[in-house]
Amino acid sequence: MARGNAADDLAAAGSSPEKETSPDDATASRRFPIVDNVAAHPAGDRRSPQAPSDPLLPPCSPLLLAVDDDNAWPLDHRLIQRLSFPRTDSMEPYVQTETYDLENGGSLVFERDLYLVSERLERPPPRFHGVRIHDTPTGEQQWMITADLKGSSEPPVSERILFSFKACNWPDGLAHALQEGLARVCGQHIAALRGSRFAYFARHDTMGEPMALSSHPVLKIHVQHLDFMLHETRKELELTRVHNHRAQMTVAHHAEAIRMLAKDRKLLRLQRAKKDATIRRLREKIRTLEVTVRTQQDQIQEMEEDGEDIQGGDDFLSDDNDFEDDEFTDEEDYEFLEAAEDGIIPIDVDEDDE
Repeated sequence: MARGNAADDLAAAGSSPEKETSPDDATASRRFPIVDNVAAHPAGDRRSPQAPSDPLLPPCSPLLLAVDDDNAWPLDHRLIQRLSFPRTDSMEPYVQTETYDLENGGSLVFERDLYLVSERLERPPPRFHGVRIHDTPTGEQQWMITADLKGSSEPPVSERILFSFKACNWPDGLAHALQEGLARVCGQHIAALRGSRFAYFARHDTMGEPMALSSHPVLKIHVQHLDFMLHETRKELELTRVHNHRAQMTVAHHAEAIRMLAKDRKLLRLQRAKKDATIRRLREKIRTLEVTVRTQQDQIQEMEEDGEDIQGGDDFLSDDNDFEDDEFTDEEDYEFLEAAEDGIIPIDVDEDDE
């Protein structure tokens, strides 16, 4: 499969084909793919490219620098498909995706060998995708890296290789994906690669586990040992990353609990202060009322000593017979008459004739 023309790729990327680009310039632009313009280094300058001012970008890592600039392929700009949403005023996280296609050429570590072995096996150029995720409680961002190595639909037919993993940043995750993809391709096509230099490359099965290698005439099984150590180191790093993530979750949970307890404590203190103020106000009112009661009792006692019956006794109180009618007798009508010697009062009564 022919590699794309460098001038066409440069024109598609918005660059002039007549402008020469040094290897370090191209490496720097790929090392920080979300930055459009990176300060160019002169040819032969072995300094690592400086990181831009974006605080979200990781520090420069020598892992993705070109390992052999003298024998590198013609470099061109990488066509990076990017989808990014700028931050808002509230500094909310945004989603960013990256795509790396070996069909456009480049000089990243493991890239040349992966492209050559794919071309030898008549496999389509691999593609790698990265999505920045925001799954840590402390706000640290991680990348989900996905490698898609499509198989050949024409004889000889080869199976598709698809795997994904998490990485701390896009450049280091891309290097990991390139090495893992190369090892899985070599592990899937052992017979087809026999007799070539790829027969002595590290091999991984479909689960990413190291496989036995052919003994190299000079290095023997040294490559197999190195691949085993690399695999074990990556497993330890992954366990460390998971442990660190869990520790961050625990710390964040404890911090949230402490914040809630502090908030509740502050609220309880405010409620206690309000209740204490209410108690003090009521106690002051009680003392005032007690003074008023004592003053009125002293006034009552002074008036009683002066002979004034303030309470009035029972003179103005009703008795139980107030509701009955008064009974009148005839004796009251004749009390003004003088009685006879025998005590009988004569009364003239006109008798009506019947």
